[in-house]
Amino acid sequence: MTVNRDQALFRTPLTAAFHQTAQGFYRRHTDPKKRKQIYLNTLSVQAAQFFLTCLGIETNLENSESWNPILQVLADSSDLWVDDLGRLECRPVLPEQAAWEIPSEVRADRIGYLFIQVDAELTEATLLGFLPKVDTKTVTLEQLQPLDDFPSYLEELRDRERAQSPARIRLQQWLDQVIDASWTALDTLIAERREQNLAFSFRGPLARIDLIEPDSAGAKQGKFLTLGKEEKEQILFIVGIAPVSDGAEFNITVELYPAGNESYLPPALHLMVMDEANIPVLQAEGRQSEGLEFQFRGEAGECFSVQISLNQQTLTEQFEI
Repeated sequence: MTVNRDQALFRTPLTAAFHQTAQGFYRRHTDPKKRKQIYLNTLSVQAAQFFLTCLGIETNLENSESWNPILQVLADSSDLWVDDLGRLECRPVLPEQAAWEIPSEVRADRIGYLFIQVDAELTEATLLGFLPKVDTKTVTLEQLQPLDDFPSYLEELRDRERAQSPARIRLQQWLDQVIDASWTALDTLIAERREQNLAFSFRGPLARIDLIEPDSAGAKQGKFLTLGKEEKEQILFIVGIAPVSDGAEFNITVELYPAGNESYLPPALHLMVMDEANIPVLQAEGRQSEGLEFQFRGEAGECFSVQISLNQQTLTEQFEI
């Protein structure tokens, strides 16, 4: 494929350091096809990161699925985590390719798609353009939006995120019984649920004791969530706060449990806790578990958010300790 476009392109050398990183992942795998895939993905992600660094945009390789050797086996992912926004897919393009196949596993949960052509010698990468989303199995050069428009596209995403971000929930206020109407104390929530004669069950001793009887040293509030676009799943979402003995820190708990007739969480359910910069710090998947729980400590004034995803639907709650 010959690149002949009017708009500016971005070229970067594929340095020895880029190749060293790619070789490190390459050696972890034995299947020749998978090794080549991971090598090219790693080069393209690094080229994209260099491009974004030149634009002053912060990224995090460690939070990228493409940087996880286990996930590399499970999916053909070449994502790069962009702070405050999410996963940017950085698809490698070979010189002889006229159309580029987009794996089904990366057609969702992406903020956009960058397309990076590597030369035959793997010495240089050229960023060809981008797409905000991909709805088709294959993409061609003619479909791409100009690379010059990419910075403004990311800024539009940030503006949209700011406009849609809900107000932060101040958890310390829960200790003074100042609680938003969308949250309900656990004992009240469970009692009301049973009165409605809806099937509701927890599994395991922790749920029966600690959750039904809120911690007297702190406060736990919950709400029911309905997730899923086609098959609806109902989940109980619980957040708790309790002061540590010295008073300078607080214990925070984030929990998910199945509700209704289900004994286990949906396998595709994804729970993520992010820090104030929207960098993931804790992640877990339902995988038919009886519940998910995160515990961590934080100081007064620190912020975090909780993101719950299922079948291309995502709910996010913002909190301040």
